[in-house]
Amino acid sequence: MPLPHSRRTWGAWDFVGFWFVLGVNISGWTTASSLLALGLNVWQAMLAVIIGNTIVGFAVALSGLPGGDWQIGFPIINRSVWGMYGSFFPLLMRIILSFVWYGVQTWFGGKSMKVVIGALWPGFISMENTLPESAAMKTNDCIAMMIFWILSLPLLAIPPEYYKIPFRCVTIFSSVTMFSVFVWALAKERGGGPLISQPTMLLGAAEPSVPSELAWRFILGITTIIGSICAGILNQSDFTRFARKPGVQILPQIFCAPIMSVLTAAIGLVTTSCAAGFYPGEALLWQPYDLLIAIQTHEGNSARAATFFAGCAFVVSQMGVNVSVNGISGGIDLAGVFPRYLNIRRGAYITAVVGLAVNPWQLLNTANTFITVLSSFAVFLGPASGLMAADYVIIRQRKLKLSHLYKASSVSIYWYTAGFNSRAFIAWVMGVWPLMPGFVAAIQRRMVPMGWLHVCDLAWLFGFVVSGTTYVILCKIWPPHGLQIVDTDSDTGIFGNIPTRRQAVGANARVQCGRVEVHDAL
Repeated sequence: MPLPHSRRTWGAWDFVGFWFVLGVNISGWTTASSLLALGLNVWQAMLAVIIGNTIVGFAVALSGLPGGDWQIGFPIINRSVWGMYGSFFPLLMRIILSFVWYGVQTWFGGKSMKVVIGALWPGFISMENTLPESAAMKTNDCIAMMIFWILSLPLLAIPPEYYKIPFRCVTIFSSVTMFSVFVWALAKERGGGPLISQPTMLLGAAEPSVPSELAWRFILGITTIIGSICAGILNQSDFTRFARKPGVQILPQIFCAPIMSVLTAAIGLVTTSCAAGFYPGEALLWQPYDLLIAIQTHEGNSARAATFFAGCAFVVSQMGVNVSVNGISGGIDLAGVFPRYLNIRRGAYITAVVGLAVNPWQLLNTANTFITVLSSFAVFLGPASGLMAADYVIIRQRKLKLSHLYKASSVSIYWYTAGFNSRAFIAWVMGVWPLMPGFVAAIQRRMVPMGWLHVCDLAWLFGFVVSGTTYVILCKIWPPHGLQIVDTDSDTGIFGNIPTRRQAVGANARVQCGRVEVHDAL
C-alpha cells in the first residue's frame, strides 16, 4: 500500500544517516583493498572507487524516484514495468540477493563479534578448532557468527520508519571508530605503508603488461564497485517511500552515497597498507576484524579495551546495514510475492534463516573470490535497473495510474498480456545474454575468447544501457496502453483512508486525494 503521511518520517538528514550507515561498514572498508588483487596500484584502485561510487550516487537517485513520488516500494513499481505477474521475476532475483547478502553481512558481523568476545576472553581467539578444513571456518568463528545472528533477530521486528534515530547513533559510533583506527595506524607506521608503493608484490597479482589490459582491469574495478551495491540500487524505492516529501532524498543520494563510500574505502586501503608495514609477519589484513585481532595478539592486554570498543562499533554497523538493507528489503520483497501469507516481518525472518544456508563464508575466502562474487550480481540486476529507469523516467515520464497497480486483472493498464509485459523480458534478455559467456567463465574458471570476458567486465553498465535502450525502442515501436494516465478522485477508494499525494511530474497541477472509506477487500 502507499504509505500514509504518518509513516513518511524521513527528512534529508535521515537519508544522510542512512548513507553513512551504508558507507561506513566492513564491505566498504574492504572493497578498495580487494581491487589491488586485480593488479591495480593504490591510485588506480582509488580512482576506480571514486568513479564507481559516483555512478552509484546517480543510479540510486534515479532508482529511488518512484518511491519518493508515489510512496510505493519496489514490489509494486515493478508491476508497471514487467506486468502484474511478470513483476515476480525481478522480485525473485532481488530476494535471492537479499539471502546472499544477509549471509555475507552476518559473516562479517560474526567476525566483528569474535573481536569483542576475544577482548573480554582472550582464550576465545585461540580456542581449539573442532571443524574440518572443508568447513572454511573455525569453531570460534561459528560461535561468534551465531551470537551476532541471534542478537540481530529482534531488530528485524522494528518498522523502518523508526530507523532514523538508530542510524544517527550508528553513524557517530562507527565514524569515530573508523577514523581512530586510521589515525592510530598512520601514527604507528609513520607513513602510508608498503602497500602504497608495491601492491602487486605483496598481493602476488601480475601487473598489466600492456595499456589495454590495464584499462580493462580498471573498468572491472569500476563495475565491481557498482556490483557491490547493485542490489541496493534496484530496490531504493523501498526506502525513498519513507521520504516526507518527494525529492527530499535526491541530494543525499547523489552526494552522501559516493562520499562516504569513497572515504571508507580510502581509510580501509591505507590502514591495510600501514598494517602490512608494522605487522609484516601477518597475512595482508584487508579485513578490519582481522586487523583488530592482530592488534590484540601483538599489542598485548593494553590494547584489549580499544579493540573491544572498535569491535562493538563494527558489530553495530553491521547490524544497521544487515537489518535495514538486507533483512527488511528481503521481507518487503517476499511479502510482495506471497502477500496472502507473509508480511514484511515474517519475510525478514525468513531472509535471516536462509541467509545462513547460503554458506557465505565459502564465498569470501580470498580477495579474488570476493571480486567475483561482487561482480556476478551486476550481470542480472544491471539490466533490471535499466528497465525500471527507462520505463518510469522516459516512457511514463514519472506518471503512474496508482490504483491500477493493485488490480490483478485485464482491467489494469499494467496487465499487458496475461499479466506479463513481453517488452521487458525481451529487453532484459538482450542485456544479459552477452554477459553470460564471461560470467560462466569467471565462475567456473573456463577459457573463453577474451572479447566475451571484456564484455562481462562491463557488467552492470552494459546491462543497464543495453536493456534500457532496447526497452525504449520496443515501447516506441509498440507503445504500452495507458501512458501518461493518472488517477481521478473516484479511483482512490482502493487505498482506504490513506491520503495519497499523487504527483503528475512535469505537469503544473498537483492533485490531492481526499479521505475515503476503507475498501472491504483490503
